[in-house]
Amino acid sequence: MSTSVPDSGVAPAARPSSTPALLRLDGVHAEVAGQPVLRGITLDVAEGEFVAVLGHNGAGKSTLLRTVLGLVPVRRGQVRFSGDDITRSPTPQIVRKGVSLVPQQRGYFENLSVADNLAFGARTDGRIGLDEIYELFPILRERRGQLVGTMSGGQRQMVAISIALMSSPRLLMLDEPSVGLQPNLVARVMEVATQVNTEFGITVILVEQNIEKVLQVARRVVVINQGLVQLDEPVAEVTADHIWQLL
Repeated sequence: MSTSVPDSGVAPAARPSSTPALLRLDGVHAEVAGQPVLRGITLDVAEGEFVAVLGHNGAGKSTLLRTVLGLVPVRRGQVRFSGDDITRSPTPQIVRKGVSLVPQQRGYFENLSVADNLAFGARTDGRIGLDEIYELFPILRERRGQLVGTMSGGQRQMVAISIALMSSPRLLMLDEPSVGLQPNLVARVMEVATQVNTEFGITVILVEQNIEKVLQVARRVVVINQGLVQLDEPVAEVTADHIWQLL
C-alpha cells in the first residue's frame, strides 16, 4: 500500500457506518497561524465509538480536536454534531451540546483545589457526579482539598479528565493524555477511557502516540498524514507495523 497523501488533496470518503454519525466532518480545512493544517478532513464518528487518531507531530491531530470544539476556525467544509451544523458555533455552545476536550496541558486551574476544579465542570443534571469521579480516581477524594498546582503530573491529568467528565459529555476528546506519565499511570488513563466508553456510553476520540496502547483500547484507528485521513479501519484489521509505515 502506498503511504503517500493523495495528489488531489481530497480526503477519502468517511468510513460508512450503520449507526448515524454523532460527529461528522465533511471536507474540513483549517489553518493555524496562517498555515494550512487540515486539508480536507472527512470523518464520521458514530455514537458510542472509541476512535483513536494517530499521526506524527504536526500531522493535524490536535488541530482536528480543537476545530471540532470551535477553538480553530473552519476555513472550508462543515462540522456537524448530533445532526446540527456547529461549523461556526462558539465554543461554549459546542460544550453545552455535549463535547468535551482534555487538552495536552493544563486542562485545570492550578491555583484552585481539586474540589473547586471539579465544581467548575459540574452540571446539576449530569449523569457523572463526584461519586463516579472518586470511584474512577480514588486519589482525588483523598486530595480534594489540595491545590492542583502542587500535585504530580499524573494527578493533574486525572483532574483534567475529571473536569471534562463532570460535564457529562456525549463526546470526550483526549489529546495525548499519556504525555509525561509513568507507565502505570498511562495504563490507568487508558482504562478510564475504556470505562467511560463502555459503562457510560460516552463516545471517545483519543489522540495518542503510543500505538501499542491504542490497539489495546480503541475499536477503530484513524491515521492522519499532512492534514488528510490516510487510514480509517477497525483495530482488528490493522497492525502496529502497518500504522508505522504510514507515519
